[in-house]
Amino acid sequence: MVLNRQSRVRVDISGARRFVGKLRRTLKLGRRGFTVCLVDDPAIRRLNCAFRGQDRPTDVLSFPWRKGFIPSKGGRARERELGAYLGDIVISAQSARRNARAERHPTEHEILWLILHGVLHLLGYDHETDFGKMNGLERRLRARLKID
Repeated sequence: MVLNRQSRVRVDISGARRFVGKLRRTLKLGRRGFTVCLVDDPAIRRLNCAFRGQDRPTDVLSFPWRKGFIPSKGGRARERELGAYLGDIVISAQSARRNARAERHPTEHEILWLILHGVLHLLGYDHETDFGKMNGLERRLRARLKID
């Protein structure tokens, strides 16, 4: 699911949704789902401050699903259904546009790269601790998905 909760940057939501489908197939995610939410800088700044202690906007935040995060009123069947959920990705469309302009490529590409980056985090990769494993995988996937 891709949601656009901002109006400051024009975004091709249908293109992002198509990319998410292609990414899901490429990574063979099966039933494992995730949500992408596009927001503005003030919204992502609040999230970055609340969850990472950094009082500034950032381009992307990933929130992996953790069992027990949502009360399980629905019993075991609901737990199994939610167990396939990877988590949420929040992207600042404004930060994506700034990054894209600085690197001289389209904002749409930057948003797709950030979706890919966020999904890899949801899958447990961490570029800050894995000695380049995530960065290498991300570069290969960008080429394979034709978004490099």
